[in-house]
Amino acid sequence: PIALALKKPFIMMRKEGKMPNTIKSSSYDTEYGKRSGLTVQKDRINKGDRVLIIDDLVATGGTLSSAIQLVHACGGTVVECA
Repeated sequence: PIALALKKPFIMMRKEGKMPNTIKSSSYDTEYGKRSGLTVQKDRINKGDRVLIIDDLVATGGTLSSAIQLVHACGGTVVECA
């Protein structure tokens, strides 16, 4: 696992309704249609945090864009995407 190798926390972003105490991104498009958005727990990303996003589903870029939006909404900075 990459997070363990880098000795950094692992933060999941998931579909709405899968985790408690979350904030939600706006909806995004996929190759199959529109999705309702991703969520992340409110206390996982803090103002000033530097975040690496790893998206294992790169097709239209919808999930990646949604993840970037969530990091910014929490006050974090995206330093790299993979």
